[in-house]
Amino acid sequence: MIDEELGALVEDKDIPRNVQLQLIKKRTERGMSPLQIARLMGLKKKDIQAVVKEHGWAAKREIEKVGNGRPPRPSEKTEWRMQEMKRLAHEGYNRKQIGALLGIDRSYVDTLCRRYGIKTVSQLEQIENLYAKGWSQVKIAEELGVSKQRISEMIKRHDLKKGAKP
Repeated sequence: MIDEELGALVEDKDIPRNVQLQLIKKRTERGMSPLQIARLMGLKKKDIQAVVKEHGWAAKREIEKVGNGRPPRPSEKTEWRMQEMKRLAHEGYNRKQIGALLGIDRSYVDTLCRRYGIKTVSQLEQIENLYAKGWSQVKIAEELGVSKQRISEMIKRHDLKKGAKP
């Protein structure tokens, strides 16, 4: 049953119209599509679309692309990731470790490193540095999260020299 005075949103709901509008606005601003909002609230997609259009709300993902189909500038989240990646790379972490620390896939770390020209330390460089400091192969393997065999192979293949024990 639809109350003509309140509009189609009420449709057998105990939630006041103004509360429904607030919910729709918040969910739209968070990036939910009208279909997602309609399913969540048990309403019709076209009703949600009409309300969103009437009030001029736009979901983040629905904002138009900037000139000639170019995507918008990196979001703050990507900007923050880039700064963190630069800091971690400067501190000597490799791409696998950076991905684990930031909770993102290593392939995405690779993409961002290429895109922003971030140079990271290779696993070989890390092994070389730690081995030169006198670390044992077992300790290096634990630190880098790889097998002792991998460390042993890298040391032999690249003829790395062990330093004095710390």
